[in-house]
Amino acid sequence: MSLKRYRNAIIIFLIIYLLFTIPFIPLNYLADGGADRMTPILPFNTLILQIMAIVLLVPLGGIIGGFLPGYLFAPLMLLFYKKTIGFRMEFGIQHREKPEKFKNIWKGIFPALLAVNFALLLGISDFAYNFVVSPSYLGGGEGENLWPIVGFASLIPYMTAISMGIFSPVWFLLDAGIVFTNKQKVKDTIEPIEVRSMGSWYHYLLKGYAGIGVVFSYIFFLMDVLSRYNDPTNPGFIIAAIMLPIMPILITILIIPVMILLEVYLKPRREFMRNFAKRLGIEGPLERPLNFN
Repeated sequence: MSLKRYRNAIIIFLIIYLLFTIPFIPLNYLADGGADRMTPILPFNTLILQIMAIVLLVPLGGIIGGFLPGYLFAPLMLLFYKKTIGFRMEFGIQHREKPEKFKNIWKGIFPALLAVNFALLLGISDFAYNFVVSPSYLGGGEGENLWPIVGFASLIPYMTAISMGIFSPVWFLLDAGIVFTNKQKVKDTIEPIEVRSMGSWYHYLLKGYAGIGVVFSYIFFLMDVLSRYNDPTNPGFIIAAIMLPIMPILITILIIPVMILLEVYLKPRREFMRNFAKRLGIEGPLERPLNFN
């Protein structure tokens, strides 16, 4: 692995990672922890250190979600598609080399949007109220207004792992270069012949939901928080309104190491998927994919 190839990405990650972790350690002692722990689902026993823990855990969750589900579910997705929707398709392998420069710094934006979407939905749910937020934030007063924000923030590392786990199998399929054509399916019709990547079908669905769903979740969440404060100039509401749009960008930067590792281990991941595809009769390039003859 050439670190020079990933230098800019690593620098961006380290700046944000260190900026949102190192200062919290002395701040925790200077402010005596800030307050009691905000949630039982994060490590540490003070508010300040638990905020730091969110940043610490996002890359770890991203790595787990970025690899394990890919190995588990990508073969199942390929098998399902080939035996159901694609039973009349012709499949093949298209080999592509890595580009000269690393261009995946922002590849994680859609998993980040999906993670925020999930955290927003769960953050205002009974599940967050009963199991995520510490009782000290549920005893009335200002804490009662803050608990959806606490629930949202506490869930971010776990939702990042889940969202990466949803996208990971799709990336495995895309990186394997498995493609198909519908030329046999449309042979006796006037429909056009198409050649598509196996993973693109799933990818479009996920990106569409992540991009659109987060907008609605963001609106619903802000409306819920606003109804609690009943004042759009309240600092708590302003913090929520500012923090939420920034969170997908922050998560995207924090999972840059996952994007680097996925590229570093491209060859074994690709071989794993192509070996499985071979067992399904998928090997070699498509022959004349846009021609019936």
